[in-house]
Amino acid sequence: MTITARVHNHSIALPPDLPVAEGAEVQVTVPDRKVPLSDWLQRAVGTATTGLSTAEILRETRGED
Repeated sequence: MTITARVHNHSIALPPDLPVAEGAEVQVTVPDRKVPLSDWLQRAVGTATTGLSTAEILRETRGED
């Protein structure tokens, strides 16, 4: 059986209707910390290079030949 629960004040509250005996041993798997997308994007700003000049990029985005 797999359930999802939230940690609150370093305690895990199981759903009240979950049939787990008091004192039963359970296994908890803590996922690896994921970097929020916004943090990743902030670090990535300015790192992409195209090899094109500003004029070439503007021409491409405007669809000019």
